[in-house]
Amino acid sequence: MLLEDIIEELGRTARGRVKEAVVGLGYTVVVMDDGSAGLSHTPTEDAAHECENNPLAGGIAGMEWRDVAALASGDHPILSALGVAALNAAASRLADSYPGGDLMDHLAVRRGERACMVGYIPPIARRMREMGAEVTVMDFRPVEDPGYRPWWASEVLMGRCDVVVLSGATLVNKTMGRLLELSSGARVRAVVGPSTVIAPSTFRRLGVNVLAGTRIRDPGRVLRIVAEGGGTRTMYSTGAAEKVVAVLD
Repeated sequence: MLLEDIIEELGRTARGRVKEAVVGLGYTVVVMDDGSAGLSHTPTEDAAHECENNPLAGGIAGMEWRDVAALASGDHPILSALGVAALNAAASRLADSYPGGDLMDHLAVRRGERACMVGYIPPIARRMREMGAEVTVMDFRPVEDPGYRPWWASEVLMGRCDVVVLSGATLVNKTMGRLLELSSGARVRAVVGPSTVIAPSTFRRLGVNVLAGTRIRDPGRVLRIVAEGGGTRTMYSTGAAEKVVAVLD
């Protein structure tokens, strides 16, 4: 299983306990007692929207890293987000060895190719079209894009794609493994977004070419931004976080 492989890779060096955790409207952040921190998409679209959406609320701080990371493999959307954020906190040690940058600086899209994106990221879709690709966007909710198809169309379309871009949020909602299976014939595959876990050994083995995630520089500021309902635009503009790209070829 994909998540189990990631946990095994990162667990060789990950230690410590959670110092703080915040589940925000857009993102979830976990900060460890050694100062490392990680982000995840908060799947509010899958949450029950009840008064109590986190059964472990009040108990995350102080938990061992491995116990929180294991939550990523479960079926509870909020706990899964906390688990992926913990994975990213551990992965930050690996991310530090890769340069900052943007996915599109490393995604070699050729004119006339078919590019498939799961999880709508408008600037990337726009740039791939500018490079001459035919872009199909699949998302769990309708989006205003001429290439939009519902998420379940991936079962039909992914095998026809030359370039595949998966949102890291597909790790949170447990669809990434299947999407990687379906897209095994693609020329280039990338995982992008703040939920992207920089676990190079695991993703290289699965044939992923590029990982484009987020590196937290100021955990305290990121905690406050997330708690106040902010997102990566504010994190990047204030220097609290930056994009990081791992080319695995």
